[in-house]
Amino acid sequence: MKLIDELFKNLGVLLLLINAILYSYTYYKTKKNTALAYFATYLILTFCILSLSIIIVEYFGVKNNLFLSHFYFLFQFIFLSLFYKCLFTKKQKNWVNIIFGLVALVLSIQYFNNSSLFTKFNLLEILLTSLPLVLYSIIHLYNSLGRTRKYMYINSAVLIYLSVSALIFILANLIITIDDALSINVWFLNKVFYVGYLILILIEWKTSLWKTKN
Repeated sequence: MKLIDELFKNLGVLLLLINAILYSYTYYKTKKNTALAYFATYLILTFCILSLSIIIVEYFGVKNNLFLSHFYFLFQFIFLSLFYKCLFTKKQKNWVNIIFGLVALVLSIQYFNNSSLFTKFNLLEILLTSLPLVLYSIIHLYNSLGRTRKYMYINSAVLIYLSVSALIFILANLIITIDDALSINVWFLNKVFYVGYLILILIEWKTSLWKTKN
């Protein structure tokens, strides 16, 4: 089980690196697609955070790297929000701005009042930064009905993975206290879904951006 777990972890890092390179290169070649710029930035920052989390655990022996999860969720929320904002109507863009402001305000107040949350999973942070993205993916799916469909593999990936991962992260603290074996299995399941998430993103590049690249 440990070998399979390591395989999926390394596969996730490799796929993330490949996606970051491909999307960044495609944007560099076109330099016209703002949505693509935001998504490429999201992939690059996520790869940096994931790589750093592995390095500090395996090479520096730091067991608690949960503080990096805050950067992961915040960067994901910021750049995927900007990504979807580029695809939305004017009225929907305004709602993205409002939600962005509310999330920033609530989390700023929470961390100001309780800085100890920085060293653990912040359940409110996970909820506030994940659910809007799931909502945006549903809105984009609705907007695409009867119209030219853009980034549908990415949208499907966001809808499926973030729905599952948000639940896993929210229940993480509880799962750890119940059973170690259950915790290992749940985190392995998250790795499997993450690999699927990255594969869908790679398929998006191959089906809709490869021609742009060429």
